Amino acid sequence: MKRLVICLLIFLLSSFNYANSIELEKKHYLTLIVGNYVHGFKEFDTSVVGFEESVSIAIYYDINTQSELRANQLAARLRFQVQKILNTHEWAKDTEVLINVYSKDRTGRGY
Repeated sequence: MKRLVICLLIFLLSSFNYANSIELEKKHYLTLIVGNYVHGFKEFDTSVVGFEESVSIAIYYDINTQSELRANQLAARLRFQVQKILNTHEWAKDTEVLINVYSKDRTGRGY
């Protein structure tokens, strides 16, 4: 087992020597920046998807244990804060922020 781990580690370290640069597309960078902020709110499940000219945020709340009002309050906060974060980057100022709130029934799913 140790030999396998050591071989994998050597392979990974040697493969990094061949990389000259890493390029991110705009949609991936949007997902990284926005996701870093959005996923900090642990009260609800969230997802973030970046596109070339927009970023989509989904907020999921459990209809049995969580409040739709709180989910909508988070959506309103994110509409303001995410746009403010994006405005700090010249390349992201015109990015559209789309936020949707979805309900889920997690009864009996072990959450």
